[in-house]
Amino acid sequence: MIRGIDHIQLAMPRDQEARARAFYGELLGLREIPKPPELAKRGGVWFELPDGRGLHLGVEEPFHPAKKAHPGFRVTTLDALGMRLDALGHVPRWSDEVPGVRRFHAEDPFGNRLEFQEQASEQRLTEEEVLAVLEALERGDVTIPDAQRRAVEDAPRVDMPYLCSNGWFFLIFNDDFEWDYILRVTAPDGRGLVFADIAGPPGGPIPMPRLYDYRPSPAIALDVWGLAT
Repeated sequence: MIRGIDHIQLAMPRDQEARARAFYGELLGLREIPKPPELAKRGGVWFELPDGRGLHLGVEEPFHPAKKAHPGFRVTTLDALGMRLDALGHVPRWSDEVPGVRRFHAEDPFGNRLEFQEQASEQRLTEEEVLAVLEALERGDVTIPDAQRRAVEDAPRVDMPYLCSNGWFFLIFNDDFEWDYILRVTAPDGRGLVFADIAGPPGGPIPMPRLYDYRPSPAIALDVWGLAT
């Protein structure tokens, strides 16, 4: 009887192993594993997922990308991954069709459809950890790319995403280009906080008062975040 899944197979064009390694190995961080010698002659690349299952890319001729069928990957830092993919032209298409599941779809370099779902950590960040990163941003020990600050002016949005140089992700609610409050923060290990964790239920005590009241100075808001205060 079936006990589980050993591997997932995706198709790719011939002689495109370098692009497969750049996307699945370097961008997604999967470990390449050697193909058996007889199978290696056919081309393609094999990778190993963190849970030990395999992701195999095999050459198909003629090649036709999978536009509907797709693997669904669980990740711990969905927002950060989405920003990295977007920066390299693999535009995420976010979906809220599944209640309680944050997810998006994107294409690999060959046009194969992929799904990424957030596997959030059960552990929460502490107020001290988040404040330490905010202070590091103020000192310049941690930075935000210029392109993300310019995005505030180029495509203003109420919720502005920022991926910091240390891998931390912040989603800031801004009201008319002004810093308002932190909507979401996620550490590289998947632990995070949302505004409700910081503020607590309406009318009740505020669990994280220093983080709730945090506002950068006008100079820091502009220089670090591209926002006013």
